[in-house]
Amino acid sequence: MRRPTSDSIDWLRPYSRNLTLDLVAAVGVGVTGVLVGALLPTISRRGGLEPLGLAALAAAPFLANMLGAFAGRFGPRSIPKFALLRGLGAGALLALPFISSPLALIGIATIFWLSLSFSSPFQLRLWGASYPARMRGRVVGLIGTGRAAAAAIAVLGGGILADRLGGPAAIAIAGAVGVGCAVVFLARRAPPAGAPPAYSARESIRVLRARPRLGRIALAQGFFGGGFIAAGPLFALVNVDRLDLSLSDVGIIGVLSAVATTMSFFAWGVVADRLGPVTPMKVGSSIGLVGLLAYALAPAVGVVWLAAIAIGVSGSSIEVGIAAVISEETPLAQRAAAMSGWNAFTGARGLIAPFIASSLVQTGVLSVTGGLLLCAGATAVGVTLFWREARQPRGAVSRRVMPEPAA
Repeated sequence: MRRPTSDSIDWLRPYSRNLTLDLVAAVGVGVTGVLVGALLPTISRRGGLEPLGLAALAAAPFLANMLGAFAGRFGPRSIPKFALLRGLGAGALLALPFISSPLALIGIATIFWLSLSFSSPFQLRLWGASYPARMRGRVVGLIGTGRAAAAAIAVLGGGILADRLGGPAAIAIAGAVGVGCAVVFLARRAPPAGAPPAYSARESIRVLRARPRLGRIALAQGFFGGGFIAAGPLFALVNVDRLDLSLSDVGIIGVLSAVATTMSFFAWGVVADRLGPVTPMKVGSSIGLVGLLAYALAPAVGVVWLAAIAIGVSGSSIEVGIAAVISEETPLAQRAAAMSGWNAFTGARGLIAPFIASSLVQTGVLSVTGGLLLCAGATAVGVTLFWREARQPRGAVSRRVMPEPAA
């Protein structure tokens, strides 16, 4: 096999079967996740959900992430169990057309996010055991591109279906697609090192804390992502209360964000392989901050479209960077535990952040614009920390990490 280059696909050929099935799994996550994340808050707001209720909905994935610290005991350790868990999460969305209670709606969303949180550590280790380290960034970028492309198509079609059939029915259709993708993933072949060892919640936190660089990047992501998490419920208020957008309009916003993510994912993967995992994070986070400020001040939907593009480009850079830095900092045996620890940290942050700005807005202390600018301030702190971390030397990292098996 020739030396992999960014303008050649020869590096894909020995891994084409597993990579294709990883892309199928990514399509399932993209289709379901984008509708739950993009349309469900607007649907809930149109149903009368108050800002604090929207904050609870926004906190659901982060509650799932925090509980993901227990993935080492209760999460999947084989491909069939992984597919079953993903299928159950997507299948829960099929109940949405029959749900009217806001609490039940939040509960179903939490089940969906739990399925992703408990399965992602196994998936990250599976990638590490299946693909060599030299192509890690491009693999993550390619899989992310497939997920984002599926999300772009789904959010466009979902917005149209939501206006015609109702939002819950559109999300239920996406759930059926997710179940189908989980079933197809059963054909994926597990490498000899595919099954992770069991680990406790305490060990997952210990693995994360034992690596100072991971801790610093987690802190930066805590501020950066925390600002966006806090802003999430307020985006729905901008869409509905300020701009009076239809679900189709919201779908277009999701399409633009997903297309931007699709177009940038693989490029960020190449950047991570060549310049290190923090480089995409520092540049992408800066773009995301500009997008958040644009959303906060948007007087018309055109500005929101530009903000959505910036946020999409930023999101892919952070996701590629997180996967790459965890893989760079940890040996394969500890990678799933490190991912669980990361999820627990972001989950604890995400449980608090959505309620901060939303409570200030609901009580009248801040306007929606003021709340979003407060969120942008927290995000700016994270951007600063990413740029500071990018100046740190990387030499000590490679000496700590055990070599990975060649796939």
